[in-house]
Amino acid sequence: MKKIFFITVFFFIFALNLYSKDLNEIEEYKAILDVEGDIRASMYVSMVRENEGTWKLNSVIKKFGITFRKETAVFKLTKDRIIPLSWKRRGEAEVKFDWDKNELLFKEKKKKGTLDLMQDVLGPATAQIKLRLDLRNYELSLLPKTLEYYVYFKGAIKKRIFKINGFETINTPLGEFETIKVTREREADQSREQIFWLAPDLDFSIVQILNDDGKMRVKIKLKEVKSFD
Repeated sequence: MKKIFFITVFFFIFALNLYSKDLNEIEEYKAILDVEGDIRASMYVSMVRENEGTWKLNSVIKKFGITFRKETAVFKLTKDRIIPLSWKRRGEAEVKFDWDKNELLFKEKKKKGTLDLMQDVLGPATAQIKLRLDLRNYELSLLPKTLEYYVYFKGAIKKRIFKINGFETINTPLGEFETIKVTREREADQSREQIFWLAPDLDFSIVQILNDDGKMRVKIKLKEVKSFD
């Protein structure tokens, strides 16, 4: 199972949880996602508040009751920014964002390093969250053609470009939605594909993802969301 698959599904619960809420009023949630395609599995995701303004996302993917991957991301929310603090994939990778020193420290298996950290750099689990928050600031008739972000991935900070492809109606376990179709542009490897569907009626929440890394093609749909008791 490839890294990009887990990263793209990781923010799902956060995207839905922001529906009709101010960033300072969001609640703790947990969710179950269905994974279909070249693999069939279930993902369990939770978002909990660590302290004022700081949140933790946890995700576990299971197949036949066996845990294959576990990831954790910690980030801060301000009125207009998402500030990543750390991201970890158990046994494989760890990233820390030191905003006081403007340094990013990473460990990717046997590779370790430090990168210069510029303002607004996003982590592996926060880029698509920022995409969703930015899109909801536009009128539907005045959507941009592209949105660009700088994102840490695999030992480097790289620019990611998301292309806005118009509207499409899709069916999900939550019902039928008119969505905005957004494709991540890939110049070097056209065999790879990543598409997001965002529903304006759900405050631009992402309701479906298609991910194809050239070896594995999967479609991910939100199945169930619950608040903590």
